[in-house]
Amino acid sequence: MILFIEQPLQILLVEDDEDDAFLIKDLMQEIAITPQPQVHFVTTGDDALELLKSQTIDLCIFDFRLGIQTGIDLLDQVRDAGCEAPVIFLTGQGDQETAVQAMKSGATDYMTKNNLSAETLFHSIRHATNLKKEEDLRKRAEAELRKSHDDLTQANEKLKKSLDKLQSAQDQIVRSEKLASVGRLAAGVCHEILNPLNIISGHVQALSLERENDKPLMEDFESVMEEIQRIEKIIGGLLKFSRKDEMVIKPANINEELDSVLSLTEKDMLINGIKVVRDYSVESLNIKFDANRMRQVFLNLINNARHAMEKGGTLTVSTSITLEKNEGGKRIKVPVDPASPNLTGGIPYLQIRFADTGTGIRKENLNKLFEPFFTTKPEDQGTGLGLSICYSIIEKHLGNLEVESEFGQGSTFIIELPINTSLESTPLQLSKGQG
Repeated sequence: MILFIEQPLQILLVEDDEDDAFLIKDLMQEIAITPQPQVHFVTTGDDALELLKSQTIDLCIFDFRLGIQTGIDLLDQVRDAGCEAPVIFLTGQGDQETAVQAMKSGATDYMTKNNLSAETLFHSIRHATNLKKEEDLRKRAEAELRKSHDDLTQANEKLKKSLDKLQSAQDQIVRSEKLASVGRLAAGVCHEILNPLNIISGHVQALSLERENDKPLMEDFESVMEEIQRIEKIIGGLLKFSRKDEMVIKPANINEELDSVLSLTEKDMLINGIKVVRDYSVESLNIKFDANRMRQVFLNLINNARHAMEKGGTLTVSTSITLEKNEGGKRIKVPVDPASPNLTGGIPYLQIRFADTGTGIRKENLNKLFEPFFTTKPEDQGTGLGLSICYSIIEKHLGNLEVESEFGQGSTFIIELPINTSLESTPLQLSKGQG
């Protein structure tokens, strides 16, 4: 039987008995391996380790006894040096204990010197090379499997990101459709409701004038009028959805608009133990927006923050610039350094944050927060239309309105408005905030 291999086997023979070494080298000439193996003969473990630094070895043959060192000791050192070649032990003892010890140490095979022949040497080398080939195939298959697993994991991550993006877009479409549906409903129904409601209101007021001395009845009239006013408030909110009037878009300073709204509410908040902090990184930046509608958004978010901090707290209103970039197929927001503002390399957005230290929002309510008629306030304190209107207004400005909240820790409402970088009426200036 002949063993064919592509390249000559590089065999490291470590044998401290020269007679045994020459015997093995002679037998190598007799065995049927093509091409003929090349034997690198050394007598000590140190010489073997030194040779491994410059020579690639395919197979090792170690004497089990190497003076004060054993072949097992050398095997450990060879493995530590990074050599993974199979190892065959030579032993003068043919006992079972030696064989078990050799195989447990990681040897591929062992041969007894008193039974050594060309045939036994051939079979041992063939066994070792076959095992090494199988081991290499296994490692290659494992590597390919790991690569396939990594590729699959990356594909799953990309798919998950795509699904998340798709879900986000779908949620936005659904939300927009809900707002549009409310608008269509309002346009067709609100005026029909207001007409009989005005008649009822007029009769109640007339009756209250006639029976103003009847105290119990007057209390009932007041209750009816309160409910009428609540209905009118709901209808007023609905009508805002149905308005088709165009927005008045023109350049304005965002900080001035924020200060204008804060000045209306700050005194009341201070009375209720709420501190207002202004943190304007953007000192002066004119962008295009509808000032009246944007003030409506600011006022709504500030009032919501005030209601969330009934026991006092801090409302921080901040402005900053971010760049939306595409990195690896993922859209990320990168803050602009106030010290050296650069609006190139991405889509610039003005970010306005309203961060309170109030009660926060429960996780299960976050996704419903901008839906029409959804509210966590008592029935007599809100219609559930405020945030929906805010969302609609920001959406009409091609911006985003998001919320970050942890129940019991407060909430942050984030407005992002696209910056018209071609507008040069007021230069961009970034500075530290002001309290």
